[in-house]
Amino acid sequence: MYDAAKKKGKTAGLVATKEREIEKFRVAVSVPSGTRMSFSLSYEELLPRRLGRYELTLGLRPGGLVTNLTLDVSIAERTGLSFIKVLPLRNSRLLYNTVTGESEAPASTQVQQNPRCARVHYSPSLQQQSSASSKTLNADYIIQYDVELSDLIGDIQVFDGYFVHYFAPRGLPIVPKDVIFVIDVSGSMIGTKIKQTKQAMSTILGDLREEDHFNIITFSDKVHTWRKGRTVRATQINIRDAKDFVKRIIAEGWTNINAALLSAAQLVNPPSSSGGTRRVPLVIFLTDGEATIGVTSGDFILSNAKSALGATSLFGLAFGDDADFPLLRRLALDNRGVARMVYEDADAALQLKGFYDEVASPLLSDIQLTYMDDQAFDVTRSLFPNYFQGSELVVTGKVKPGVRDLKVSLTASGSKQKVENEVLVSNGEGNRTVLSMGCPGGMDGIPSFVRRLWAYFTIKELLLAKLNTTDPNIQKLLGEKATNLSLKYNFVTPVTSLVVVKPDADEIPTSASTTTVRPTTTTENATMSAADANQPQVTTHLYSLKYVPPTPAPQGSNTDTDPDVDQIATFVSATFSPMPGVTDGPKLWEAAGLLDVSTSIQLQRKDMEVVKDYDATYDNDLDYDSWDESASNPWPPPPSRLSSVRVFSSSVDGDPHFVVQLPKLKQNLCFTVDGRANDVLRLLEDSERGITVDGHLMWAPSKQDVEDRSRTYFDQITISTRGGTGVLGAIMITLSLDAVVVEGEGRDTLHTNQEGSVTRQGVMVSMESRDDFHQSCWIELTKDICFLVLFHHYRHPSYLQMAHLGFYITDGQGLSLSTKGLLGQFQHADMRVTLMKDPRDTLRRPSKEGVLRWGVIHMPVTLQNKTLKDTVRKCHLGSCWVVPKAQVERLLGHPYQSYVVDHL
Repeated sequence: MYDAAKKKGKTAGLVATKEREIEKFRVAVSVPSGTRMSFSLSYEELLPRRLGRYELTLGLRPGGLVTNLTLDVSIAERTGLSFIKVLPLRNSRLLYNTVTGESEAPASTQVQQNPRCARVHYSPSLQQQSSASSKTLNADYIIQYDVELSDLIGDIQVFDGYFVHYFAPRGLPIVPKDVIFVIDVSGSMIGTKIKQTKQAMSTILGDLREEDHFNIITFSDKVHTWRKGRTVRATQINIRDAKDFVKRIIAEGWTNINAALLSAAQLVNPPSSSGGTRRVPLVIFLTDGEATIGVTSGDFILSNAKSALGATSLFGLAFGDDADFPLLRRLALDNRGVARMVYEDADAALQLKGFYDEVASPLLSDIQLTYMDDQAFDVTRSLFPNYFQGSELVVTGKVKPGVRDLKVSLTASGSKQKVENEVLVSNGEGNRTVLSMGCPGGMDGIPSFVRRLWAYFTIKELLLAKLNTTDPNIQKLLGEKATNLSLKYNFVTPVTSLVVVKPDADEIPTSASTTTVRPTTTTENATMSAADANQPQVTTHLYSLKYVPPTPAPQGSNTDTDPDVDQIATFVSATFSPMPGVTDGPKLWEAAGLLDVSTSIQLQRKDMEVVKDYDATYDNDLDYDSWDESASNPWPPPPSRLSSVRVFSSSVDGDPHFVVQLPKLKQNLCFTVDGRANDVLRLLEDSERGITVDGHLMWAPSKQDVEDRSRTYFDQITISTRGGTGVLGAIMITLSLDAVVVEGEGRDTLHTNQEGSVTRQGVMVSMESRDDFHQSCWIELTKDICFLVLFHHYRHPSYLQMAHLGFYITDGQGLSLSTKGLLGQFQHADMRVTLMKDPRDTLRRPSKEGVLRWGVIHMPVTLQNKTLKDTVRKCHLGSCWVVPKAQVERLLGHPYQSYVVDHL
């Protein structure tokens, strides 16, 4: 619907969740030329409580100094505020804040507070904005606070047939723990990662309480246990010895995840069934790769771990992009824990320590919150394995009509005995207390929020249940339930998206009306209607463009309109439909994140110029191979090459990701170069043949929480010849996303959306355009030198899927031995990979660890499956030896800057 409206030149907006985490979303908007749009985003968010506080982070990144910049935050809590604190501006988005002590709030910050309400006002001057960052305001404004909560049972709010229970008891004694630290020390951890892990472990060991028991396991192809057969008490001597053990860790070998998990299970002491102090068993498991030796099947590893760990909670830490995060998530989901990503480009030691702090102090285990069956129904998860100090458990549900008092009971295990409690919550009294707090701004939205919060948790649990089953029928049923609920509450989730289209003048109705549409589900080979999938019809309401209410039942437009802003339309249609290819597709791990409770778009218009479409997206990184190629037909090679389909010798595509063919192994070598926006990189230079290939890098949004890591794509590639050996005349070919310009004794332009070819001075340039999303250009310089450029466009772009170019050497046999450049230097390179055999592997399975040898260069590489484009045929899953990022500069032989040239 969005694409169709965009092609017609209509004003249209699309809101969809990002692919890998669903607590974020992307916005793509098509704006006709000659107009200016301003956007207002309204959303609801459930702030998680961590380490004894709630944290609200607001990004201030206007792209320049703002004359009148004002930020106002109002906070209202029924049980009262215990503290509120504004942190200094944070210029780098690390996962955990490093600010300590009595740090000062940003200049011009004003905080007004009474027992239940607070207001934060921030209005920096131009000078204060410029001093906050090097050039312009580019920072996060962070507010931390906590609430008063004296009742053990927590805070329960009941509104209009729905309830929410915030369970966060204070003042309970800490339960000692049996904690096993399981650390990956395989070859891929060499360098910065193992150094950061040692640093974090030294700090964590020092924070253990003497009542705690612990042990350390390191694993690669072998498993080493610090103290055999048992956990030991955290005495000063034991902690000193453990720190010495950590200092001596050396990273080498393969990755045996299954053996490490089974070894950890043998060490965990079960809870004592008799008198005395009980201990909570925890396993903290850190790895940066995939299982490469021993049991490598994910299903077998999951089954073995679940049988062995029993009541132990497993917390998985995936260190870096190459870690098997889906496996760790399943392991944690099956074993009473959670999984987290640890970003190797951020302060990884701080991330590791921050995660440990969250689980360091268990207060309760086996928590059961019960709501009487004759009073409540459709209750979300109410049985939890652990409650840790400073966190919060949230339960929502429905209350039966006519129930005035909700009976809630608690059972849990504390440090020495069972904890039990029971309370009666008055429906009417709770409503009056919350809505009469006297806070500025009123509390009218709370009943709607509680209702939508129930839907939020229910959808999240349906999607998690879908992930945790292998039965396709159950998966389909759970997916349909999540879709139906998302549509009912107008949620943007992995199974729905929001499209807003301005109708033409003759399409605008005279009164608000509703329309009904059938969502479609797109698969790889066919499109089937929602009726075929047994999905319900979706009722779509027409909203006022000025105000889109977040509640399920849309009301009229807001009358508080800005007299200086013209509304671009009286009515717009907002269609919520399943995202194509997501509901039935295999990529389900996105659903384990958080959901946006509500998202709405408000569009306003002023008469200012916009010359092209505005497309803003927010998402995480993806592999270089993730372009949209749904059709099975390959891009055809140029006519002269139809008789010989060759394997491409090398390529660069994506962010930018390099692939080099290893002919002797019939496999590929893959590595990534972190470029800088607006740099021009020398990809290939053959001085003997007079051939040069340069690529211009454009900026792309960084990953959230790793803002310091730059992201780039190629948006322009120039191929030039200067008449060297090989009867090549002087010619320049400039390829951009819109056109291919050929210059040399004249000038020709080939538009990328049209097919055509041009031949100048013996060089043939052929443009192939199958549709708006599949375009390619073949450049044949000589019979034995041929390049291919792919133009990547996306039907439904995710956060990092920006339109860009990819460069491929399809035939480089005619290039001289002196060819240089980021890509060219590998054309005639004699590289090989020596496999690292495991002498204990009697089955002689293929190794996934190896050593790349190229002259005097020897470095570890890991064999991984990647979607590759290495022939004219479609992308396919193939093996690729991946070079660790820390080793890329050694592989290239020169620093990044030496490949940067002044201009194209």
